[in-house]
Amino acid sequence: MPTIQWTESMSVDVPALDKDHKKLIHMINDLDMASPDFLELFNEVLDYTNGHFEREEAHLEGISYPGLEGHRAQHDDFADQVARLLKEYKAQAFDAQDTRLKDFLWTWLKGHILIEDLRYAAWTRAQSGG
Repeated sequence: MPTIQWTESMSVDVPALDKDHKKLIHMINDLDMASPDFLELFNEVLDYTNGHFEREEAHLEGISYPGLEGHRAQHDDFADQVARLLKEYKAQAFDAQDTRLKDFLWTWLKGHILIEDLRYAAWTRAQSGG
């Protein structure tokens, strides 16, 4: 998979959340290293999950986003899947060619951030008349 580059079309118009999304892209790109440190990357993903989801859900509450509960459920599902992958890793460490974590994060980027998160950005723009 080619290196992922951030573009303005990915922006949700909230600098702190865009910064979090850029961090996720960086984590995905790090998985292309010859010998990724999976434990370090799992720790980064867990930190990302805890901080980003809190910030994003607080933002969605603040703007009275009508899709908040569904969005929160997707976040919970993500956390459950990360826990499952970490359990698999602890049972038998991944080798450098293992793509489970990268595939999962890439799917999340495409399916959640580039679709679901952009929905709340569009909703916000529509509410403000922009």
